[in-house]
Amino acid sequence: MSARPESGPATDVTPVRTAVRARDPISQAGVIAQLGGGPGDGDPAGVRPVRATEDDATADVLVLVGDTVDEWLLAQLDALAAAPAPAPRPVLVVGQLDDTAGLRAIEAGGLSMVRRAESTAPLLREVVRAAARGEARLPTDLLSSLLTRVGRAQRQVLTPRGLTILPLSPRQLAVLRMIAAGADTATVARDLSYSERSIKNIVREITVQLGVRNRTQAVAHAIREGLI
Repeated sequence: MSARPESGPATDVTPVRTAVRARDPISQAGVIAQLGGGPGDGDPAGVRPVRATEDDATADVLVLVGDTVDEWLLAQLDALAAAPAPAPRPVLVVGQLDDTAGLRAIEAGGLSMVRRAESTAPLLREVVRAAARGEARLPTDLLSSLLTRVGRAQRQVLTPRGLTILPLSPRQLAVLRMIAAGADTATVARDLSYSERSIKNIVREITVQLGVRNRTQAVAHAIREGLI
């Protein structure tokens, strides 16, 4: 009997239109070069393509580039928050990014961030794709140090506004919620239309991202931090 094929959501092939805004033209040009602009530029097979655009008004994602989370960058976030829907989702590329700066950006709606020193083309493009899907992406060390504070912000500040800064993707959260409810791997796979192997891989991803050893610790951590 042949093995059951892997299944999952269909790949969205619509390009993520991505605009870039910076305080200086050199920084802006550098980020645009990382994003690319032509078909196939840095896009692995099977992922949604990213396309740089000069039109902020029609962009799906707006990359904001700055040295720090300063008043200029916060003003850009405030303008996006006040813009009529559908406004582009922000991604921050920032030189200096610590806990305090990160939390200021989060509270202003900047849920996806990359340090400039770590901003390789593949990483930036993946963060842009995640932002287009409505997911947050933060540097791993910043996420680790902010988990407790972010959990509190999620419950008290962001959830009432319908926002999220969860460190896990919607697919990972769906799996974790079912595990927390007592579902086994076979049940999760059947209900989410994935193979059992895919679910095991997703659970492995969750434990790595949360820095825990097993699914029980992952569930406990997620509940404690208000992630599920």
